[in-house]
Amino acid sequence: MKAVVFDDEKTIRNVLKKVLEKEGLEVLTFETGKEAVSIVKEEKPDIVFLDIFMEECNGIDILKEIVSQDSYPFIVMISGHDEYKYIIEAMKHGAYDYIVKPFDINQIRKAVNDIKKSIDASPIVEKPTIDIIGKSPAMRNIFKLIGRASSSLEPVLITGESGTGKEVIARLIHAYSDRKNKPFIAVNCAAIPSGLVESELFGYEKGAFTGATHTKKGKFLVADKGTIFLDEISEMPLEAQGKLLRVIQEMEVTPVGSNNTYKVDVKIITATNKDLVKLTAEGKFREDLFYRLSVIEINVPPLRERKEDIPDLIELFTKQALEKHGLKRGGFTKEAVQYMKSYNYPGNVRELKNIIFKLVAIYRERPITPDLLPNFIVGDKIISSAPSWKEGLKKEIFRLIANNKKSIYVKLLSDFEEILLKETLKHTRGNISEAAKILGIHRNTIHRKIDELNIQIKEKNESFI
Repeated sequence: MKAVVFDDEKTIRNVLKKVLEKEGLEVLTFETGKEAVSIVKEEKPDIVFLDIFMEECNGIDILKEIVSQDSYPFIVMISGHDEYKYIIEAMKHGAYDYIVKPFDINQIRKAVNDIKKSIDASPIVEKPTIDIIGKSPAMRNIFKLIGRASSSLEPVLITGESGTGKEVIARLIHAYSDRKNKPFIAVNCAAIPSGLVESELFGYEKGAFTGATHTKKGKFLVADKGTIFLDEISEMPLEAQGKLLRVIQEMEVTPVGSNNTYKVDVKIITATNKDLVKLTAEGKFREDLFYRLSVIEINVPPLRERKEDIPDLIELFTKQALEKHGLKRGGFTKEAVQYMKSYNYPGNVRELKNIIFKLVAIYRERPITPDLLPNFIVGDKIISSAPSWKEGLKKEIFRLIANNKKSIYVKLLSDFEEILLKETLKHTRGNISEAAKILGIHRNTIHRKIDELNIQIKEKNESFI
């Protein structure tokens, strides 16, 4: 990987060069940004660190010019100005991050490591046109039913909880049918006032009722030769249910206030999130209509029952979100996907899509790691696939006891201390003061333990620049 630094402060350039080289990057530094766009085009770096204010240069203008190219690097703005207007401008125009001077070099390291994850991510392909995907047994069965339903003239009833994607299923049936080039008309029965259901579905003549100032085609006539999708069919009033039954049986409609009857040829798909069998038993839904609508029934399971589909759905919606915001990279890390798989999604696929679109809108090209996920997803849970360290410790204790080992108390404490110190010092790059803060012990204690345990510190860490 290659990085280019544009900053008029020599100290900043030197420090960034040193830190970035330790992260394995090839680094070029420049005192001015006058030729920044040309340099970026020629060098093709993966990351650009760009100061906002340099002599005779405006970093925001350079940023705009770089991101206007078909292909451009990740750009991290660095500035001594922390006023909100500069931060907003930089992020608005495509900066990956904005780091204020004097900066903690760990901020630089984190930005670099996050960018590495983005570069390793799969490239974004064209936006999928339909919000459905899945390799689970449940979804494979649904795809089979969609295939059969698309080749049949019989009505289809789609059931399932809110947010499971019932309209998506209906559109897919239409897309694979012989009617795919004809109208697909979706009607939300719950959104139509009870007194207007018939006029909306079957149309009306001028003067048929107060306010009917002109003749209007109903949804069935608009959908002629195509498909009509009646969502939330359980909310349709009983009187309108009787008239709908006649339309299904006769395939003809009579507009309100008219003596004329019109033949229609429509594929009828309905959907509900309620139990129609129960509503039928309670007298709230016509039994004869239920049997007529449910010739082919497709039940869409809730997302919590097909969690193996979540990674594919995350990828699908991420591609859509990136395309919507004009972004060429970004997405969720494997660890974040694991956390997202553990959540039950009471709002189903709709909720998952909403979460993804929100996070991509906020973090844009930044890799979305577990710490960026909403608290209701992460909570205090441990990723189910990761073994508990306590369980691992128990197994080691049992192994030592079974092998008749002696003094295991001293051995385990010594091993624990050594691992804890080594990993903390590795994290702080050998900065003992920082390690002392993290561990909550005195730095002299760390020095003593380093000598006792013969821990080697490979590098010293700078603190703040």
